[in-house]
Amino acid sequence: MGLREQIRKANSESEIASLLSKGNNFEMASKLTKSSWKSTARLRLSELNNPPPKSIDKPVEPKKVKNKTKLNK
Repeated sequence: MGLREQIRKANSESEIASLLSKGNNFEMASKLTKSSWKSTARLRLSELNNPPPKSIDKPVEPKKVKNKTKLNK
């Protein structure tokens, strides 16, 4: 598993920081690759700090439709 995947699956800020510092030791990694690691880390930190809201399923009530009829007179 690559570093980016490890960052995506990290469960804490400290784990992400540790992985990023590990990435700094990779001398052959391009600037673009290092930038993608940082971007992935920002996204993951955002997910950890702001989890998606839990949806509450409310029962859907059918709409009441009035029958309108024309009277032919």
